[in-house]
Amino acid sequence: MADAAAKTMFKFFDENNDGGISLAELKETMSGVGCKFSGDEVEAFFKKYDTDANGILDFNEFVALSMSLSSNGGLTAEENAMAKLFASIDKDGNKSLSHEEIRAGIASFTGHAVDDKEVTALIKKLDIDGDGEISYEEFSSNILTKIAVAIKNN
Repeated sequence: MADAAAKTMFKFFDENNDGGISLAELKETMSGVGCKFSGDEVEAFFKKYDTDANGILDFNEFVALSMSLSSNGGLTAEENAMAKLFASIDKDGNKSLSHEEIRAGIASFTGHAVDDKEVTALIKKLDIDGDGEISYEEFSSNILTKIAVAIKNN
């Protein structure tokens, strides 16, 4: 796992931004990105990689867990790329993409600025629950996002 990507993923999982990942954060985020593990399995992973047994995964423990899951089929390459892309756009780390984050993310990804009308139209297409923002589930279930991830990885 490349260092910058690992840091981005760590921030994505660290929901309260306290510098560590609790079992609850790990369960919630893994479920949110489509991992098909039971709560007991996630708890077993957590205990195995919480090497100092303090109830929190630090960055190095998280990297070890991530590498193990990647090699054992935890996340597919596409799911991992999708989660990294989302996390890189979600600047405030709240697991939801605001209008501004989407606009900045598109500009960063494409190298071209987009206007507010285009972003608003995109949000209307992707925003299933109507809250005005794009959740990870809404983001990852859209075919356009999957195409963008494929293009970025090739």
